[in-house]
Amino acid sequence: MKREMFKEVDVGERKFRIGRLDALTGSYITTLILMQMLPFGDAQVTGGSGKNRSLMDKETFIDVQKECLKVVSEVKSVGGNVAPIPIMLYDGRWGVEGLEEDTMTVLTLTIHTLIFNIADFFQGDALNNLIKPISDLTPFSAKE
Repeated sequence: MKREMFKEVDVGERKFRIGRLDALTGSYITTLILMQMLPFGDAQVTGGSGKNRSLMDKETFIDVQKECLKVVSEVKSVGGNVAPIPIMLYDGRWGVEGLEEDTMTVLTLTIHTLIFNIADFFQGDALNNLIKPISDLTPFSAKE
């Protein structure tokens, strides 16, 4: 079975195409997320207790978000043709209008990108159980 290379999601009144992260970036982000979400974080890896584990620092979080958003395009009609327009350019600038101050759409797209790219690491409902608390927070009817 061929691996799906993208999926389209509706967020509010807008349609977006979620793409695949490259293997190295995907591995890096998956490892970061697993270290944040697993009980005791990196305690088993480092031998620590996990008690002093902190949230991901702002710089790392923004880096993860930017990497995720670089594989997202807004699907728009341009001159009678449908075209995917990258929402974040590779230099970190926004590629489409209206997202730079839209926290919920950016967060929703980041979550969709993570789910699409790391779902293969989980079996059964394990991923759904991890994201259930987050998915209830988004005010959009973000559909696949």
